Amino acid sequence: MLEPILPFREPVVIEPSVLRMVCERACHGYEARHKRESFGFVFGTLARTGRLLVRRAVPYRGGTRTRTGVSFDDWDSVLRVLRRREQLARELGMRFLGGFHSHVEIAGKVFHGFSASDRRSLRRDPHAALEVVTSVWAGGKLPARASDRAVSLFQEETGYSYRVRVYAKRRPGIRQVKVRVKDRPSLLILGPAC
Repeated sequence: MLEPILPFREPVVIEPSVLRMVCERACHGYEARHKRESFGFVFGTLARTGRLLVRRAVPYRGGTRTRTGVSFDDWDSVLRVLRRREQLARELGMRFLGGFHSHVEIAGKVFHGFSASDRRSLRRDPHAALEVVTSVWAGGKLPARASDRAVSLFQEETGYSYRVRVYAKRRPGIRQVKVRVKDRPSLLILGPAC
């Protein structure tokens, strides 16, 4: 499925609490033994203006995690994921928008894009409209700023840099979309270390 399942106007607006959560989860994965990707769900609303508001990020502990991915190896685990995100959407009173995951530095390099397996995963999920991807690496201090295509942050306490991008089902396929943090720029500074 390549058609947008949820028509919206760009930019996608992310709550600062969502930004903190996806960076915190990326940090935890980066600091895990042998490093591993983080994974979770994002929920939100469609404003009257047509903008998509990403209001909550909820980590999910299931799945097999490696440095390069999170996989669900059998139908039982896939069904658990589906049930959990539906339950959370009801409890939160928001739409399930898609997922979030991290790309961690491996051997001094970090992938900042959207991989072929990321594309397949988003394409195959008929209910997901977007995916929030957080790259994390040590050093390489970035200014706390937001561009129209990514949000870049630096955490002084840990020395970690983060870059958050949003990819969505759009015509003619999956592409990176413009993103903005609600009430920026003062809230782009990350708090204490993960």
